[in-house]
Amino acid sequence: MARARIGSQSGFTLVEVMVAIVLLLVGVLGAVSLIDRANAQTSTTKAREGATALARSLLEISRGVPYAELTSERVLAELDARGAGFADGDAAAGHQIASRGFVYTVEPTVCSMDDPKDSLGPHDELGVTFCANSDVAAGGATTVDRNPDDYRRVVVRLSWRVGAGGPVQSLTQTGIVTNPVGGLGPNVLALTPISPATPTITGDDQHANYDVLTSAAAQDVAWSVNGRRMGSAEGAGTEWDFTWDLGPVDDPAVYDCTYVVQAEAFDDKARAGAPRALTVTVNRRRPFGPRDFAGGANGNGGGRGDVDLQWDANLECDVQRYEVYREVDGVPDDGPVCEVDRGERTECVDEAAPSTGELTYRVFAFDLDRDGNERRGDPSPHAVVVPDPVINDAPEAPAGLTACTGGQFDGPCLDIEGNPASDGTAVLSWPPVANPDTDGDAIRFYRVYRAGIGAAAPTYADRLDVLFPVFDEQGEPVDPLVFVDGTASGPHRYWVTAVDERFAESGPVGPVEWGAP
Repeated sequence: MARARIGSQSGFTLVEVMVAIVLLLVGVLGAVSLIDRANAQTSTTKAREGATALARSLLEISRGVPYAELTSERVLAELDARGAGFADGDAAAGHQIASRGFVYTVEPTVCSMDDPKDSLGPHDELGVTFCANSDVAAGGATTVDRNPDDYRRVVVRLSWRVGAGGPVQSLTQTGIVTNPVGGLGPNVLALTPISPATPTITGDDQHANYDVLTSAAAQDVAWSVNGRRMGSAEGAGTEWDFTWDLGPVDDPAVYDCTYVVQAEAFDDKARAGAPRALTVTVNRRRPFGPRDFAGGANGNGGGRGDVDLQWDANLECDVQRYEVYREVDGVPDDGPVCEVDRGERTECVDEAAPSTGELTYRVFAFDLDRDGNERRGDPSPHAVVVPDPVINDAPEAPAGLTACTGGQFDGPCLDIEGNPASDGTAVLSWPPVANPDTDGDAIRFYRVYRAGIGAAAPTYADRLDVLFPVFDEQGEPVDPLVFVDGTASGPHRYWVTAVDERFAESGPVGPVEWGAP
């Protein structure tokens, strides 16, 4: 039994266990250290991601501040005005924002930059802080930028700690805010209609009065209509006014239309700030009678032929449409011969014109009154087509018609001034018709027709445009005449006719094909 106890191995098991425990502890402690480091790195990464997102938000907020008020202090005030999430949430010095479990200290810096691309100017403007590294005009510079504040650089620096005893970390982002008006002059804060007191003028007013309020004392306030400078306002300091002369209702200087009235203020160095515009609608009377209304039998359709009529578009831009009426020997027809909507060509073809009797035509324009109801305007002068047996002979057709494509390199394709035609345009040319025609009428204009590639002959619906005769300095007709179709997309067929002073129309010359594969 004694020999058996001495030979037992049970005493070595405890040693092995102790060694195993030591090895296990070493491994566990190493793993715990790695996890701790990983967690610390994760927190650092989350803090930096939060700082990046917050800095971007702060830059966007700074872009919403009016340019003239964009300073470091105004950015901080804007953050406080936003309330929770951006306001200063800590009693410590500086501006602190809590986000994603971290506290960030915000330090915005705003300064102006002078871009040398538009020359450099003096950096002594009150209220403007230029960046230390902004370009500066050299002494004796001959070109001086009166508006050196070209853009403002906004730098947002965020600093934070990860954990109470962690080191201070930081992130900086920079944004650029361009001067929206390009100047340091006074801004127009208000442009107010006074008489009448609304931006819609519908009465018998011959004048419209406006008040202008500027952000700072101005040296001059210019006012314009549809971009055209009309004059300078009266006043001083920040309060100005001007009067727009509309003219009598029946003899207007300003026709019924919608206009953009704008005011722009300048300081003593002729620098402008932000302008202000007002949309004004003038609707004082019914439309005037259309001008230059004329017509005649064109010789098409048999008998006396169909009657071509045309007129100039009204100067009022609120005209909605036109209607053409016919009288036969002084007896009016019941309804209109043609109805032409705004935007269409101001012309009409009476294809049902009687073959005998004196035909008298008038055209009326229609607009909308201040209540939105359609209103017929004054009649145009009469256009008279005399009865048979007076005959209007048609002129001869042009002798030939050719077409080319602008921008092609297989030969010159020139416009009527001899310059290369624009790429992809269809350019038609033909020789002028000798004047006068057989009954002494001169050529009034040439008519261009355009139809699909399969069309055998042109119709009224294929009328594209007209070209009036062109003469050189000696009064001789330019040869050849050239018409450029900038709306061509092809393939097309073109024809050209000659029309005399009484609207008799020649037969068509053509077709010529353009754009066919």
